[in-house]
Amino acid sequence: MDLTHVVDELQALATSGSKVPGFGKKVMVDIKRIEAIAEKLRNSLPAHIQEANEVLRQKESMINQAYLESQRVKGSAEQEASAITEAARREHESKVADSEITLAAEAKAQEIKEEAAIEAQQIVQDAQRKAHRIVNEAEETASGRRDGADQYSREVLFNLEERLSDVLGQVRRGLDSLVLESERQRKDNHVPV
Repeated sequence: MDLTHVVDELQALATSGSKVPGFGKKVMVDIKRIEAIAEKLRNSLPAHIQEANEVLRQKESMINQAYLESQRVKGSAEQEASAITEAARREHESKVADSEITLAAEAKAQEIKEEAAIEAQQIVQDAQRKAHRIVNEAEETASGRRDGADQYSREVLFNLEERLSDVLGQVRRGLDSLVLESERQRKDNHVPV
């Protein structure tokens, strides 16, 4: 529902209320109409807030996905390192007879193992940086949308406050006018002879 329509309903309710004699500028209104208007107002705001909440839920999902991806990459790197190590071990065993070949194979196996460990570490670090970047972007997006929703709500409520103030001012002036008119008529009716 359009907020302008809700404000118009409030204004119409204030102007159509029954005036209460002896209570200054007070007007009686139907409580069910007030509750219905309040429900319409409540239903017109949450779309922006729900959008901010959805961004927060998406952030959690992205964090989980990034974590799972880093675990998958880490597992893959560990399997690759294990496969390389196993291949080096087999190669080493096949050349055990010759000591120079054995020493060279051991050195090569160590080198491959270190390279695999460095590569696995780099893959894990890259995945962690990517996850951190995704989390930061999601938090910035959520914060921006939440701030936008808050700003929009403030503007709507300030506008509603101004309109209600105008309506109350009109009601007050009308009641003051009726009181003055009533007092003038009373004085006119009690003129001494």
